[in-house]
Amino acid sequence: MFDIQTARDFYALLVQDHDEFVEEPHSARRAMHCAISAYHLHEWVWGDWLSKDQAARDALGLSGRKKDQFLQWIDQHCVWFVFVQDLANGTKHFSREAALETLLVQGYGEGGFGMGPFRKGYLVIDLGEDAAEQRWLPAAHLLEVVVRFWRDFFRKYLPSDNQPVSPHHVD
Repeated sequence: MFDIQTARDFYALLVQDHDEFVEEPHSARRAMHCAISAYHLHEWVWGDWLSKDQAARDALGLSGRKKDQFLQWIDQHCVWFVFVQDLANGTKHFSREAALETLLVQGYGEGGFGMGPFRKGYLVIDLGEDAAEQRWLPAAHLLEVVVRFWRDFFRKYLPSDNQPVSPHHVD
């Protein structure tokens, strides 16, 4: 796709999408781009090298050559990934009955935390009343965790001297 040819290129796209979202945490467009990139990166990793690299699959404990096994591995090692998957699929399949309810918090008394930093809005995911005090998940927290998961994955399983680095990630 254009100049994005490898999983590492797609990871660089994810880092850029995330950095742009951090600058505008109230932007649904930027959040959706980041969620879509974060989710679909697994397909690039699988198609670009993991499906062809038995040693890497062995290192992950994947016995077969099925992408679904890799997706299950991700779900086990990044429990938040399922939410990113729901967001990404929600952008692809129009439905007013989305798996996750999302909202833009713009004023005091909204969401779980009220107004965001510097009196700006921010995006949250409503995990429902059953989640009790864990009901409100800021989209920024979710995307940060998943982007860091991918950062650490690339560092461990596909290291490179020129891995993209986000100014928003502190080691």
